Amino acid sequence: MTLDKKSLFYITSGLFAFGLSVPHIQAQEADVALDPAGYVNKYDTDFDGVGPRVYVLPAPRTREELLTDSYNEKTAFQDSIDRALDFQELIVDFKTTRAEMNVQHLLSPIPSTALAWNELVEREVERGNYNAAYGLLHTYASLSLKEGTIAQTLGLLQSALQHAQKTSNTSDVAVIQYNLANTYLYDRNIQQAGYFQEAYYKTAVQQKSIVDQANSLLKIALIQAHDKDYRSAENNIIRKAIPLLNRAKAYEQKIIAWQTLARIYQLQNKHTEAQWFLIQARDLANSKNFNGELAEIEYMLASSKFVQKNYNVAKKEFLQADELAKSADNKLLQLAIADKLGQIYMTQRDFNNAEVILHNYQDLRTELFGYYLSNYPF
Repeated sequence: MTLDKKSLFYITSGLFAFGLSVPHIQAQEADVALDPAGYVNKYDTDFDGVGPRVYVLPAPRTREELLTDSYNEKTAFQDSIDRALDFQELIVDFKTTRAEMNVQHLLSPIPSTALAWNELVEREVERGNYNAAYGLLHTYASLSLKEGTIAQTLGLLQSALQHAQKTSNTSDVAVIQYNLANTYLYDRNIQQAGYFQEAYYKTAVQQKSIVDQANSLLKIALIQAHDKDYRSAENNIIRKAIPLLNRAKAYEQKIIAWQTLARIYQLQNKHTEAQWFLIQARDLANSKNFNGELAEIEYMLASSKFVQKNYNVAKKEFLQADELAKSADNKLLQLAIADKLGQIYMTQRDFNNAEVILHNYQDLRTELFGYYLSNYPF
């Protein structure tokens, strides 16, 4: 039976797809090794036609190579995880105004469009009811923030501030300034963040609120650190905020102060100093039974060890942080932990655990960022 060229093409293509060797169309020397890698297990040793006696396919990729590729591919996503953690903190730290409690009767049902919100606010402005106007705007800003619309959130907060300043509600004005400062910092507008945080601090001083002063100083320190004014940032915490918190016996805020100082040292790549203050924070949290920050403290400790390549200790602390994050149902922190823990396993050539952690990472990332990426500004 004689095969035409078209039939021969389909037959050889089919054999190639099933990994079988296929005679081709040129002569080869008989003494050339047909398959040095040893992966071809079926070919016609009597073939003596035109072409090579066998096509040699590349060797199958090893498990290590496949894992290495997967870990390399996810490296670029680390910044998105860090950004999401900052966003999570921004939402948690967003303060409410007193006026919001007085406008709940106007929000049943909650407006479903921007136009409906604007009409509701304008109606209160026309009545001269500025308390209700800024209460509505601040509520709208809070909802916008949770949807990840940063520019809209900033615009609404600015409008709320304008109306709040027409009233005598100094405390609410300060709250809006505080939220503006934090949102601008997230948006990396250092100048505006500093302006509004300083305004909040001045109000805290005037009202003689020690804890609010200390909290504002921590935020000012973070702003200064992002502006690379590390010395001023450190002094604001060590010389000003901590003494205020000691005087107020505000232990929970003091834990956050140590964490903030550690973060500033991490920004400078001073991981030994960062760990010292994180240990202070962890010890205080354990002694006072404040468990809310423990997962993040352990994560920060492990991260510093990771940067220092102290992988065995880092691994232990990441595993501890993971248990705490699971207890707190903080899936975003679990994802950040899996990201770094898997890299340790790869470095130590523990491919079994690296593969398990990679699957955990991929599941968490799909769960969180399948939604986040379409709704949040990361």
